[in-house]
Amino acid sequence: MGCFAATGRVGAVRGTAMVDRNYGLQLPVISRNTQPGSAAHHLPVLVGRDGELAELAELLAGSGPRLLTVTGTAGVGKSRLARAALCGKEFDGARNTPVDLAECADRAAAWNAVLAAAGGRPLGIVRPVAGVDSTLALLAARLRDAPAILLLDNCDRLIEAISADVAALLDRCPRLVIVATSRAPLHLRGEHIVRVRPLPGESGDGDYYPAASPAARLLLDSIDSHYRGLAALADRLVLDDIVRELDGVPLALELAAGAIARLGPVRTLHRIKAGADLQSPFFVDVPARHRGMDAAVGWGVSGLDPDVLELLLRLSLFEAPFDLEAACLVSVIDEERTGAAIAELVDRSLLEDDSAAPATAAYRLFATVRAWCRRVLAAEPERAERIRWAHVDRLCRLATVLGPALRRDGERAGAMAKAGARIADLLAALHHLLETGQPERAVAAAARLEPVWVAHGYLAEVESLLARTLRTDELGGASAALCRQVLGIWALRTARLHRSVELLTDAVAGHRNSGDPVGAAGCAVVLGTALCMLGDDDGARRHLRSAALRADRLSEELVGWLEVAQAMTEIPLPARRDGTGWATVRDRVREFELPIRLPALYMLARTQLGPETLDRALLLFREVLGAEGIEAHLLPAINALEGCALAYFAAGGDYREVAATLSMAARHLREVHAIPPLAAEDCSMAEPDYRNAVGEERFRAVARRGSEMDLAAAITYARSAPLLRAPDESPLAALTNRQREIARLVATGMTNRMIATHLRISEWTVVNHVRQVMFKLDCPSRLHVALLVERESQPFAETDPAATPTA
Repeated sequence: MGCFAATGRVGAVRGTAMVDRNYGLQLPVISRNTQPGSAAHHLPVLVGRDGELAELAELLAGSGPRLLTVTGTAGVGKSRLARAALCGKEFDGARNTPVDLAECADRAAAWNAVLAAAGGRPLGIVRPVAGVDSTLALLAARLRDAPAILLLDNCDRLIEAISADVAALLDRCPRLVIVATSRAPLHLRGEHIVRVRPLPGESGDGDYYPAASPAARLLLDSIDSHYRGLAALADRLVLDDIVRELDGVPLALELAAGAIARLGPVRTLHRIKAGADLQSPFFVDVPARHRGMDAAVGWGVSGLDPDVLELLLRLSLFEAPFDLEAACLVSVIDEERTGAAIAELVDRSLLEDDSAAPATAAYRLFATVRAWCRRVLAAEPERAERIRWAHVDRLCRLATVLGPALRRDGERAGAMAKAGARIADLLAALHHLLETGQPERAVAAAARLEPVWVAHGYLAEVESLLARTLRTDELGGASAALCRQVLGIWALRTARLHRSVELLTDAVAGHRNSGDPVGAAGCAVVLGTALCMLGDDDGARRHLRSAALRADRLSEELVGWLEVAQAMTEIPLPARRDGTGWATVRDRVREFELPIRLPALYMLARTQLGPETLDRALLLFREVLGAEGIEAHLLPAINALEGCALAYFAAGGDYREVAATLSMAARHLREVHAIPPLAAEDCSMAEPDYRNAVGEERFRAVARRGSEMDLAAAITYARSAPLLRAPDESPLAALTNRQREIARLVATGMTNRMIATHLRISEWTVVNHVRQVMFKLDCPSRLHVALLVERESQPFAETDPAATPTA
């Protein structure tokens, strides 16, 4: 292509249109005399394509490829971009011939049109058409000697017919450069492919300004260019939503501009989300295929093999990008043919290949192609139902396979990655099952995927979905019992104990009424665990004994929980310093795998939240936080953080600021990860308690600090906080619980009367307790009592035995 530099630049460039009398075809001819603003058809202004224009100009102006194919999905602006590139001044002085092949039916018609546009003698279609070889010979003779650029525009449907001819023409004309625009490449040696992507929907500068992206600017320009003044009325945030829904495809944005003018931006957005086609039939100078997105996409889909089209329709049901494995999951053809079909869909610009991007799935449908597919399915209800149910069935099978793997340490990471990539589709499958009267399958799939919902912040949404199904009485008998059991287990794992007991009690009764004693036994294990954590040991023992009768038919995990829960019901409440049962339970719990060990340690720690054993409870909570890989176990980690907060708050003194920080951090983590919040009845300490304990000003600083912590930071803070003294290491250990309480109130400066009012006891009783406190502590005055209590309340730094992660 260096020949252009020797002869001057290819002639310039506003397009006019000429109707050839022999062909009846509208053939564009480049004219150097067309002025901007003339009545001739002109190229619209390009928005956001500076990079692509520069790339094309560089390829065409240097010693670059002689065959350049501009590809991209329907409506992305291939023709407009190619024509704009050839209008540059750098091509002034050389022959520059564009020809639109969109309406050419076959190979002969295409080359006749090219010959006519190139200035040769047209071959009249009223006579028998001359052979294609003759046409090509005439064209080669015309283009052989001078440098020239031939633009074969919209040759999508003729690729297979003309590819060999293009290669032959380039061989005959050494100074010829051919630029083709097509949704698929010509597949010729030496072909250079420029893929045109949709306009970006983000501004790219890091800051967000409404309607500032290239795609939004094109939408605004299109509104202004056709319907003056309406852009100022458009809500720019809604325009950004429209841009995202349309994937930044320029033709779709221009068609949306017309709809915005007629309906307004909000109604236009609703229509797009509802699947309505974008149409603008008012411009007579626009080809029919560009007056609606359905027509634009459909024009390039013709000729697809039926199996490939079927795969495309199935892939359109994916809510997120997918890889080849996911495509094979929903395909009806074998893996090899599925891979070939995917390659063809990418080749035809119906799929976008993102495989070069790190940490992303490989493929995604353009939004406009997905919308076309879904409208095709809407027009064929039986086919749509068949494909939709096949899609849901295969996602349910995927959940069945991934469920056990999510609970095995060695397989968890891989299973989580697979499920995470498909989480939007799995959610859509749950909705579809519930909407079409199959709640049992929805509940089963939701239960299997619990770790996925937690990790990706969907637990509250899925829980709400299942709870709504219960309220509408769509479930009955065993299905309702299973749903309550799942919701009760989730409530237990998120420390909402009262809700858990309520749901599980109904679930046990439901299983029994449905004639499922094994289901009732399994549910009773969980219910007994929840009752034990609430301190109702008698109720817990009753349910655990009934579950033990069918232990031989329970899963290994439930049998493990049964053993742990039964042992914990034997630990006295409140816990005593001299008790040894807790240590036996702890040692047994440490033998379990993490999915049981972590919540069991948390459960054991809660039994130790007594005046004599706060230090023990804190160490158990911190053992949970010190477990290897704890950040992958979000619920036990947050529960343990809240447990640490309870222990520190009960210790009093300066520990309460640590308690408030951990409590606020845990609350923040629940919000960030969409974990349902604790109910008031499950919070032994509420925000006002922390606020009163540390003071308003300090509490604001503490709340801010807690809200800035991620899980790793909160765990580090909890594990680096001071340990609590064992009561027998303190002079206060000589006091009774009531005397210790009064001593701490004396240290706050309260008078005897104030203490009596606070504790609702007589002032004379307070006087006697204060005397006993002073005697046991060997303190000559109330001031000495206060100083001793204050010294004992100072944070006590010590090496944490739990600081070494446990396997």
